[in-house]
Order: sequence, then structure tokens, then C-alpha cells
Amino acid sequence: MRTGRESRLRVIESVFMLTSEGNRVFSLHSLGVVAHGEYTEALEQLIEEGVVSRINDKYLKVTVPRLQLLIMMGSESVISHVNDLSWSEFEEFISFIMRQEGYETLRGVRLTMGDVRGEFDVIGYRGNVVIIVEAKHWLSISGSELKAIVDKHVSKVKALADNWGKFIRKVKLNIVDASIYPLIVTLKAPQLQSYGNVPIIASHQLPSFLENMEYLRDNFLRFKARQATLGTG
Repeated sequence: MRTGRESRLRVIESVFMLTSEGNRVFSLHSLGVVAHGEYTEALEQLIEEGVVSRINDKYLKVTVPRLQLLIMMGSESVISHVNDLSWSEFEEFISFIMRQEGYETLRGVRLTMGDVRGEFDVIGYRGNVVIIVEAKHWLSISGSELKAIVDKHVSKVKALADNWGKFIRKVKLNIVDASIYPLIVTLKAPQLQSYGNVPIIASHQLPSFLENMEYLRDNFLRFKARQATLGTG
């Protein structure tokens, strides 16, 4: 007989398997089949936690990113199901966690900045703090690859800071005096935790990283949006 924890993990995994990026709805009948009938208590816990919600007496809907389900099972479960996650779902998860921590978010912003054309996966902002996230949906990244990723991301973020006026007009923000931090988020624990004072964190570390950002940010690479960048250029 399964323990309560085992049943919970099985139900979470079943919900993940029954849903997809395009369809977050699943039925009680299908859950009973996949979870082998043991689901009631664990399902009620997920409803109380806001992970799923009832549509009616037969159907429910996942209300968090599907990657969140895997992380609830344990970070290693990401490896088992990574092929069932899309790039878009990974970015959705990052946006979701940032919003939970009080940030507003933008996704997939493209901007031509002089000779640099950049696309930014996720941008989170709260007050005058702006975090520019490069999301890497890769399970295996070597140290040299990470360094190259950081270097490229930093060059884009610097260009963004240098063209801040153009950016805030494009996305209709009113953040003049911004402190801009580049961040790399990977699916699983990276080989490097930082490079050039740019933090590199795994997806499951993002909530605690953001919770402690206020205390740690003096240690991170930061760009300031200069008043000169707020002209009409």
C-alpha cells in the first residue's frame, strides 16, 4: 500500500502525463486510470494548494505551469520528463515564479539596438530592479558552453541598458532609473553557479533565488540605465 507521500507523487506525475502545453484539462476518470485509483486525498491537497481547480464534477484544470508539477515531485523528475516540456513552457514557468515573487513580466521581447539585435526570453521588473533572464532548456551544458552563453547574454543586456529609452517606449514602461541584472536559468543544476558575476541557477532554485535577491544583488553584475539613453535615439 502506498504512503501518503507516494500517492501524492503518483497523482502529481499522473496529472502531468494527462496534460500538455496546449491542454491543461483532465478528467477524474482518466486520473483514476493512470493513478490506479488512488487519488482522492492527494487531489484534494492539490486543489487546496491552488495547483489544480475544478471545472465541474468530472473535469479539472492545471492552474500552474507544468514544470511546476515536476519540481513538486523533486528536481530530478525534470530529467525524466524533459522531452514533454517545450521551450515556451520553461519560459512560462520562469514568468510564473517571478510573478509569485512580486515581479511584473514580459516574454519574447525583440529589440534592435544599434548593431545588436536581441531577443530576451523573460524580463522581470519590480520597482527599479529589472532582471533579464536567458532561459536554457538544455539538460546538459558544459562549463565552456555556459561561459559562451553568459558572454552573449551580457552583451545583449549591456546593449539594452545603452538603449533603455528605446526599450521602455517599445514596451510602454515607466522605469527611468533602472538597475538591470542578467540571469541565466537552466533546467537542472548547472556546472557553474556564476560566471563574470552573472548568476547561473537551476529552475528549481529560482524561487529561493528571487526571495534572496534583495540581499545578494550587490554581488551580481549590474547595468544602470543612464539618463543619456532616455532620449529619442
